[in-house]
Amino acid sequence: MTTVVKTTGTRPLPELTDAPPVRRRWPLTVLALVFGIASLPMLMPFGMGPGPGNTGLPDLALVLVTLVMLLWASARRHAVHWPFLIPTLLTIIAGGVAAIVNDAGALTLIKDLFVLMWAVSIANLGRDPKLLRVALRAWVHLGVFYAVVMIVGFVLGIEALSGKQLDGERAQFTFGDANYCSNWFICVYFISRAARVPERPGARYAVCGILLAAEILTGSNGGALALGVAILLGYLFRLFREGKAHHAIAVGAATAVLGAGALLALSTIDFQPLLDRASQASPILRDSIGRTTGESTNSRSTVFATTVRMIEEQPHPWGIGPGQTETAMRVNQETYVREAHNDYIAAVLERGFLGGVALIVLLFTLLLKCARIARRDALTPEYARLVPRPELLGALVAVFLVSGLFYETLHYRHGWAFFGLIAALDLFGRRDGRGAP
Repeated sequence: MTTVVKTTGTRPLPELTDAPPVRRRWPLTVLALVFGIASLPMLMPFGMGPGPGNTGLPDLALVLVTLVMLLWASARRHAVHWPFLIPTLLTIIAGGVAAIVNDAGALTLIKDLFVLMWAVSIANLGRDPKLLRVALRAWVHLGVFYAVVMIVGFVLGIEALSGKQLDGERAQFTFGDANYCSNWFICVYFISRAARVPERPGARYAVCGILLAAEILTGSNGGALALGVAILLGYLFRLFREGKAHHAIAVGAATAVLGAGALLALSTIDFQPLLDRASQASPILRDSIGRTTGESTNSRSTVFATTVRMIEEQPHPWGIGPGQTETAMRVNQETYVREAHNDYIAAVLERGFLGGVALIVLLFTLLLKCARIARRDALTPEYARLVPRPELLGALVAVFLVSGLFYETLHYRHGWAFFGLIAALDLFGRRDGRGAP
């Protein structure tokens, strides 16, 4: 359509055409999404302590991301989807019952809802493939940037950048916990491979190398074990997805035999002298593989035995209260006072049998979503271009399952944001998905 403006002068004005509306280069939704992802590691930036109730910058960012997501969905008249709501409600109910019975641990229930909102916000913004693309690229680019900063800080001895432990050589970046930090870099590694970001293979290999180097500097043995298991599972999932089930079974069987042989060798051969020599050769090795025997193993065995005994001695089936393991150990005057360091034991010990049921429902929901998006041709072309290898997201879930044996990973903020990516693909990316607009 063209609008002609007439005038009484001798020279007519030029014709005016309908111009497209001016669009902002960086919409608020994009800025909030990138800021939210960038904030995820900032739990204790530059050595600063956590806020009240162990809060941090990611919690402030979550409030912003959630508000922007609600405004974005409302403006487009999109229904807000609540992935993982049922298992989270079960977790909160279990924790609420335990908190009432023991009169302790109610604050943790708010944290349960907070981490859920990371998944809800990322999943709903993922309705728009462009925003999902922004999230994936931001995760990888920011993750690599943080890895480079941590590595440079470690090499140059700048502890404000590396977050190196005061009593060791393990790098923690801004997490305040080396295992938490390790899990973050592993997440970025698998997201980079699943989304093929960067697109050029050479650049992607370099990115993966940087991320693996950062993970090594954290000295997390549990993280390294989970990474190895997930890489193997990712390869097996790919074979199944390509219709090579017989190859996958053969590789899986061979790996099981080799794994059994390795366990047998570890139980019969004394590797301690080799570990001691390796520990003396490098401080990094001392604080990683050097901890596979001795104090670290003994302390975890003590915590495991103590928490199992606490479950057996419970007078009722409701648990001791969310987040109350360390407090209960202190009251009982245990020889080694620590948190549970195990998602599965913590769920039952602190929230009772209802907590165990809630955990099972959560894991079933996660694995079901991963299975649905990983099938061949399950995703629409638009979403398949964004995540060409969705089976690797299932492998990343395995990282959390394995790590949950050594740490309490199910309250990791970036973990729930990652769960939101899976939910976005399941809700809006599948060809037979019902949540798509």
